[in-house]
Amino acid sequence: MNRTQDRLLLALMLLLAVASLRCPSKATVSGQPTLPEPDFVVARDGSADYETIGDALDDAEDGSVILVKPGTYEEEVEFQDDQKNITLLGSGPDKTIIDADGEYSAVTLRGSGHRLSGFTLRGAESHGLYVPDGKHQVDYCLIVDNDDRGIYLSTLSGRGRARIDHCTIADNEVSGIYSVKDDAGTTISNCIVAFNGRGIVTDEDEGGIKITNCLVSNEREDFDRVSEGTSNITDDRYGVKPCVSCLAFSRVIFRRSCFA
Repeated sequence: MNRTQDRLLLALMLLLAVASLRCPSKATVSGQPTLPEPDFVVARDGSADYETIGDALDDAEDGSVILVKPGTYEEEVEFQDDQKNITLLGSGPDKTIIDADGEYSAVTLRGSGHRLSGFTLRGAESHGLYVPDGKHQVDYCLIVDNDDRGIYLSTLSGRGRARIDHCTIADNEVSGIYSVKDDAGTTISNCIVAFNGRGIVTDEDEGGIKITNCLVSNEREDFDRVSEGTSNITDDRYGVKPCVSCLAFSRVIFRRSCFA
């Protein structure tokens, strides 16, 4: 197994570890919720409505639900400015992979009100997920092995925001999550942000981004100009919040933790 595969497996194990937590009298992290009925289905083998995600998005109307069957999809997926409230569902990050194959980003969320759930996003020249504008929901995703940032929110002229929940953002070269604006419209919860160059970063320092119930451990700064939030664990190798059992890995030791 090469280094990239090893790190991908490690990040997936971390995501599954968080999903399996069950701590009495504490909020718990459950698995991916029941998926809504799709309007379109994508399958690489030609057994469904479309063979590529991009073709399904081209035909999607506002409010559509697109289900992507297991497989590796080598494409750069882009939502358009005039699209609203589209739900793009993978079959789980261990099964449904969007590989940018060196393109700018694996997924770009334009428009407003979209949901992205249940994918691995990898292999981008820049960002696993790029959100230049609008407010979106991103959950149950694994965002790994991208050459710049795992998630890039907003441009200098736009206002990209996201509710990021139950995601693992790991092994991205520059940073895990980067937001130009420290916007209160962005929340990060129940996530693992680890093994990136930096963790969660913004160009501002206004206390807007809310970060809760996350494991954060990176090469350099974990929280760069953002508030450290509440109920977060940073490099819990000393067992500050022990619960149940230890999970030991080659580079860092996390304990299964009871999130408040």
